[in-house]
Amino acid sequence: MSKAKTKENRIFSLNPLSGQDYTPWKDPSEMSKEELQLYLQIKKLQVRLSFERLQSSISYTGMIIEAFQSLGLQDWVLKLLNQEIEDTPE
Repeated sequence: MSKAKTKENRIFSLNPLSGQDYTPWKDPSEMSKEELQLYLQIKKLQVRLSFERLQSSISYTGMIIEAFQSLGLQDWVLKLLNQEIEDTPE
């Protein structure tokens, strides 16, 4: 048996956490009703996971901004960022 697997003989693997890397084991037009329902469930889980990642990223960024504000470093960071923008040639 060769190590290179083609799409046709690939073993069915169900991992909704694989994100955008997930490809269906067969074309949706050839799937049965049960397979399509499973495929749609996987896609729903992928969307939910992506949305939760976005929410956690926003929360994390907000926590960092709050930390800078509470430590009094907000003005220092803004001055540093503005200085870098002025030093950049157009």
